[in-house]
Amino acid sequence: MNIMIFLIGVIISLIYFMSFAWEMKQEKKQKQMELSDYKYYYSRNLSNETKKQPKRKKGSQSRMKNYNWKK
Repeated sequence: MNIMIFLIGVIISLIYFMSFAWEMKQEKKQKQMELSDYKYYYSRNLSNETKKQPKRKKGSQSRMKNYNWKK
């Protein structure tokens, strides 16, 4: 009976470690695929880019700065 429990534990452990190794392999494969895929990089990653408002005067700041810190 003890041998049966030991064998079941060994089988469960082997299944766990094999699935862990398979998951690590798949993650490495996907990361490698992302690094090597340059096609449509900007359209895929920067599609939600917003346009900036043009400045009213040359050299002007886009927002007012409040330098009155002391009250």
